Amino acid sequence: MQSKVFHDFDAFAASVLGVESKMLFRHPKQRVWRTDQVALAGIDVQFGRLGSGNIAQAQMQPDRFMFYAPLTRSAKYSVNGAVLKENSFAILEPGCECCVSTEIEHDWLTVLIPSHMLPQSRPGPPSRSCRVSDSNGAVANQFRATLGQIFNTAENYHGFESSPAAERAMVELVGVCAMIAGEQPPADLPRDGRPKHSRAKIIQSSMELIENTNNQAMSLLIVKDLAAAANVSERTLRTAFQEYFGVGPNRYLQLRRLHQVHQALRTTTPEESSVSEILLEHGEWAFGSFAARYKELFGQLPSQTLSDLNTPST
Repeated sequence: MQSKVFHDFDAFAASVLGVESKMLFRHPKQRVWRTDQVALAGIDVQFGRLGSGNIAQAQMQPDRFMFYAPLTRSAKYSVNGAVLKENSFAILEPGCECCVSTEIEHDWLTVLIPSHMLPQSRPGPPSRSCRVSDSNGAVANQFRATLGQIFNTAENYHGFESSPAAERAMVELVGVCAMIAGEQPPADLPRDGRPKHSRAKIIQSSMELIENTNNQAMSLLIVKDLAAAANVSERTLRTAFQEYFGVGPNRYLQLRRLHQVHQALRTTTPEESSVSEILLEHGEWAFGSFAARYKELFGQLPSQTLSDLNTPST
């Protein structure tokens, strides 16, 4: 993660990723501006903290979407004259022009996603528009929580951005942004002409994909991948897993990853590898929530497994 503090506004403006812009500041409370940036498996995430109001006339790059989220409740954000309400987002399509305006000091988050990585339900090229999403507290909370965990992990574990965990975090974040954009088709959208498959065939196809996926790539498998491998809808896949395993596919994949990490911790030593290194290699980046799930399953924290099993008996 790159964290920079600026006392020169022009230097700050030049550091902002994803746009060609002309920026002006106004009503400075503190002449300090800051950016935190994480490169995440093909996408860029940014946190900005401005000690002033700001007027940014910007043009997006031709091949990237930007999702802009306001963070300061007391500040009024407007995008092309439209007020950006709490829990809403500005969605800047590739090549669009926009003006983002704030009167007072404020914070923001942005995510920059290459256009080919964002699923689109609308045919044809992007409309090059700049639009404001509806206010959605649940999605906004998920967006902020996901980015908060990404920045926290990147700050504390320097290998995160180049690890398999970064790819998994990227997949989760792209999914949230797709929901914001309203581009993600329903998971259970019927597909004409799909052949029917028995539960045994669905499980067989799913397991073939799982067994042929290495530990690092396992963290990237999602329900959609298993459904595609079995050529069934996600709803049908969930039903088959629930009937066969007693748990849904998400829980099954989670259990597989937990056991893989457990085995890795049991077969190394604290001198050879740390818990954080093992988790990152297995695609885990939200260490706190993973440790809670791990303890619930195995009765101890990952650090205890690594130290206890490798402590010589006396």
